[in-house]
Amino acid sequence: MLEERIQDLWAQAERLGRPVVAHRKPGVSIDTLEQYFGRSVPPEVALWFGWCNGVAYHPNQTQDDAALVPGYEPLAVEEAASLQDEHPADHILGARWFPILGTGGGDFYAVIDDTESSRRAVASVTIGEPTRIAANSLEDLLDVFIDCFLSGIFHNDSDGFFQADDERWIELEERAVSNRRRM
Repeated sequence: MLEERIQDLWAQAERLGRPVVAHRKPGVSIDTLEQYFGRSVPPEVALWFGWCNGVAYHPNQTQDDAALVPGYEPLAVEEAASLQDEHPADHILGARWFPILGTGGGDFYAVIDDTESSRRAVASVTIGEPTRIAANSLEDLLDVFIDCFLSGIFHNDSDGFFQADDERWIELEERAVSNRRRM
């Protein structure tokens, strides 16, 4: 199901004519991931990076051109591993986390795989704000993103820039997290 969600997300980006679709770099093997991260990776992280290892850059490309969701581009494993090394300790992220999407300003989404507590989730890290849980799983996060595309929360504005209704986006993430907790 996760692979279908990844394909659906990219299909939604393609439907809106987002340039990132044409510049998706091929995925990498689990061996490559483990080499860069220096440890084993959870299956969903392997699937994510197996599908896409960042975005190929071209002359005059803007950050907007590289965005898979507004403001966030798929990270290459090298970028993700570097973020792990540079980001200070964080009690929400714990010891095992794997960045998957990032912004030019240092914000990112990361899959949490805390084997000691068996906690699995996806965190949103925004510079200057507390880290928060954005989804209970990568699949749940992709469902939120797909819903954002389908409902118009993610859209191209009249100038062709990729935009989002940030309040509604966060609301969908919060609702998805709280709905799962009640189950």
